[in-house]
Amino acid sequence: MKKILSVLVAVLLVSLACVPAFAADTVTINPSATEAAVGDEITISVDVEAGLTGAKIVLKYDTDYLEYVEGSAAATDIMTTEFNDTVSGEITAAGVCTDPCEAGTLFTAKFKVKKANAQVSADADQILDDTGADIAPGMTIAPVTIGEKAGGETTTSANGGETTTAANGGNGGNGGNGGNGGNGGSKGGSNNPKTGNTPVIGAAAVVLAASAAVLVAMKKKNED
Repeated sequence: MKKILSVLVAVLLVSLACVPAFAADTVTINPSATEAAVGDEITISVDVEAGLTGAKIVLKYDTDYLEYVEGSAAATDIMTTEFNDTVSGEITAAGVCTDPCEAGTLFTAKFKVKKANAQVSADADQILDDTGADIAPGMTIAPVTIGEKAGGETTTSANGGETTTAANGGNGGNGGNGGNGGNGGSKGGSNNPKTGNTPVIGAAAVVLAASAAVLVAMKKKNED
């Protein structure tokens, strides 16, 4: 039984090695600030790793939280890039280069913050490697969240006192009968989304399921 189990583990490892693995940082979204107050302007950069020959990226944002600064989408010189920013909530950028590009920023876009905790995501419609092969299927681009800037939020006392607004990260005192000093300078956190590799996970699940079926069949045979 131990020998059979060893063989199944070896098969699993070989299967995982054969599945194409895409780097989590092939395409990344990088904001100029991870915290912002309402009315602030931020810049979102879409960066790519070295060795690509083309990319089509759709940057997505919630119009209730962010307002796109019209015409602000701008490309760098690592690829020849064209934009479509006429669709509300989306900016599509398509870039190509004759030789594998260097690592860097593909394009940037500016936004005005309307609400705190705005999330920006992106879809990789097409990513071409140095051979021209499309490696976009199965690729995950981690979204980013623009948290609330410290010093601008409203807090309420735990003892039922009146609501106060903290300014510049200072202490917001609680009113009413509470009498306790409340810290109103709490910091808006930013999400750290996880990235995944869907093809690898799917292949591992299939191999594990097959391994389990073999073990059950052999156990049943031995019992008979």
